[in-house]
Amino acid sequence: MSDETHYQILGIHRRASIDVIEAAYLRLQRLHQGEYMPVLPGMNVEETSQQARWRRIQLAYDILSSPIHRPIYDDKLWEAARFAPQPAHPASGKRILEPQGAWLSAQKRVDGYIFFRVGWSADFGETQAELERRIPQEDRIYSPETGQWRVLDRYDDLLAELFDNFERADQPPPKDLPRPIYQRREFTPTVHRMWQPWTGWPLVLIVGLVVAIGATLGFPANRQAQIAAQATATAVVAANAARSFVNEPSAPTPTPTPVPLVLVRAALVYASVYLRSGPGTDFPSLAQLDKAQEYFLVGRTVDNTWLVLSAGEQVGWVAALTVTPAAAIDTLPIFAAGDTLPGFVPTPSAEPIGLP
Repeated sequence: MSDETHYQILGIHRRASIDVIEAAYLRLQRLHQGEYMPVLPGMNVEETSQQARWRRIQLAYDILSSPIHRPIYDDKLWEAARFAPQPAHPASGKRILEPQGAWLSAQKRVDGYIFFRVGWSADFGETQAELERRIPQEDRIYSPETGQWRVLDRYDDLLAELFDNFERADQPPPKDLPRPIYQRREFTPTVHRMWQPWTGWPLVLIVGLVVAIGATLGFPANRQAQIAAQATATAVVAANAARSFVNEPSAPTPTPTPVPLVLVRAALVYASVYLRSGPGTDFPSLAQLDKAQEYFLVGRTVDNTWLVLSAGEQVGWVAALTVTPAAAIDTLPIFAAGDTLPGFVPTPSAEPIGLP
């Protein structure tokens, strides 16, 4: 008697609603109080077993009718059933399958059939044998690949007997218990606001990344260097043009006097090199140079990757890695794509040279 749960004391199911609990309590009240309670002459009423039983009924009702204490009690029952040792079944006599010995992992009803899967059983083979024995073959289908059964819905009683968590069609699950209502305080508590991290940082980072990509595409890193190179080249060309004219007092008009350019002798590294119209391989080729010929370098880019080379009547660009200068090229003027290159430079010697 001491092992009975509150549900067993009231004689109700564990999923019983509050209305069922009330009805069971009133029924037991009529049996254990008033004219239904048997009391023999000379017997102490407080010590009778009926009174002790009634105290247990009252305790069970108080707990199960409370929306606060009932969930706590259900959790304790679940923990006790989880860690309780399973009773050993005899090999013969009593049937092995009991309601607490088998559980369903899935169950649904569709068009007069019940689809279910066995989630756990003390003996899966015995469970399957019992289903096949008590359900005719024409009323059941079993799929070994998916482990799913399909039986007619008229076998509710059999499935409720074999599986403890089987949901009957005539017993829908109870509604949720009402939540407890707590009394509000009359005063307004002081709210201590704590710092919360701002959730808009990802958007700021994304916008910053988009702006950085746009700035990189619209304003390349070497744009400033190109502007500086163009300004330097323009200044050099203007200075050379100014120095090319010397005003004589006796002459009525200024007479141009050529000023020698800075020249650096160079030889080709490869057998043939293309002379191009700009500092890059995407510019068209002006001529094909010969390694046996000597050439002069008259300019360079700001990063010294392309050099301005004179081939006599033609002046163009060659890659720095294709020529070997005879001296340092730091003294050469700086040019950029689109600048006006120096004009005619005296043709170098046609004889092969040997650079030191």
